Amino acid sequence: MNHWRGYFFIEPVLILTLISCFIVGLFYNNHEKERLFFTFYFFVGISLFIVFPVLSVAHAITGRRWAITVEFGNTIFELAEFFAFYQFFKKCLPGKRHNKGLAASLICFSLIVGMFLVASAFPSYSGENIRKHSLFINVIELFLIFCMCLAYYYDLFTSVPKVMLIKRPSFFITTSTFFYSVLLIPFLILANEILALHTLFYHVLFAIHFVLLIIMLLTLLRAFLWKKPITT
Repeated sequence: MNHWRGYFFIEPVLILTLISCFIVGLFYNNHEKERLFFTFYFFVGISLFIVFPVLSVAHAITGRRWAITVEFGNTIFELAEFFAFYQFFKKCLPGKRHNKGLAASLICFSLIVGMFLVASAFPSYSGENIRKHSLFINVIELFLIFCMCLAYYYDLFTSVPKVMLIKRPSFFITTSTFFYSVLLIPFLILANEILALHTLFYHVLFAIHFVLLIIMLLTLLRAFLWKKPITT
């Protein structure tokens, strides 16, 4: 309860949103690869946001092991998120140039995550550095997704539209994702400094992060309920 109170009880709303998205994803995936990857992303999010508060309340893990556990979970969530959006934009952005850029970003991000996970096994890797580098990985992930959104908009506004914008699920998903990434990047860059100076302000900004994530998830939920492919 104290854990949720610290973030103004936004986190339970986020958990319910993730559960709703996961249930809808199970029944409305239409065997589309992009929907299935997003459904897995929802499942990873549910696991993360339910298990960690329980461990925190139970004090089952403390110290460096707690930092490793939390940041390992966060990084796996970010990897699942990135891979889901990679599959989404791979379908939305046709052409060899886009495919090469997307493939390069996936390889680059996967290597960074792999090095981080391997490094966290070494005792000399302090909990403070683990948290700092985990935030840095999140910044890289969001920046790459932000670039994917820009590529989508460039392709959208330089080609003849075949479907009206208001009838394109991909447009709403990309727009919510664009604001989610671009607004979070500055906060994540300064997160450690903000936490050191003003804990309450840090929690307020983190609650806003949850709100942005909820908005993006609701956009995905709405897209899943449409009968047309989410990459339309």
